[in-house]
Amino acid sequence: MSQPPRKSRRPSYLSGPGSPSPLTDREPKEARGVPSPEETAKEPEEDRELLSWKVWLLPRRPLVSTVVVGVILLSIYLAYWAFPQLVFVGLITLILINRLAPYLFPVRYFLSEQKAGYKTFLAADSRPWGRFFTYYKYNDGILLSNDTRSIRGRLREGLFMYYGKDTPVEEVLSIITSKLPSPEEAMKPKEDTGYKGGLSSAVRRVRRLRGK
Repeated sequence: MSQPPRKSRRPSYLSGPGSPSPLTDREPKEARGVPSPEETAKEPEEDRELLSWKVWLLPRRPLVSTVVVGVILLSIYLAYWAFPQLVFVGLITLILINRLAPYLFPVRYFLSEQKAGYKTFLAADSRPWGRFFTYYKYNDGILLSNDTRSIRGRLREGLFMYYGKDTPVEEVLSIITSKLPSPEEAMKPKEDTGYKGGLSSAVRRVRRLRGK
């Protein structure tokens, strides 16, 4: 009795290296394009702005502003006189304006959940709260300071945020005090409750025992 013909199956080597294998229900979800819970949890949280205000320092002191603008123009002229090249003069002008931009142009200060900073024409600065050590209050603004107890902290420039006429000072202080410790708390020496080993610690313990 003759058996029914068997269906031919295409050998795997004829499928070619680029042929994808069919997905089954047993394959992980990552292979189907579905992100795993770990990947979803790694997405960074969106920063939320808490407060912002605008300040323009140039009109506050007309005499000083006139001198500053005159010095800038004189510096550009001397740069062109020494090296009459547009690329060099343009670079010098860009550097001067970038350094003095917070004074020359209107500045927008902002405080958010994760950072503080400002934005203005050709200049911007934003730093996370963890980079600041404490704050110091002044009549015309507030200074977000580094740890000035070390040389590195004294060399690093802090962030001074000026107040404007319409700046909600109480809200600014409320946000900053919730993010940074006061100078008294920050400068308070830490209590040494942990055990410290080493030769010096052993010598101190021996001296205490001899004293008893």
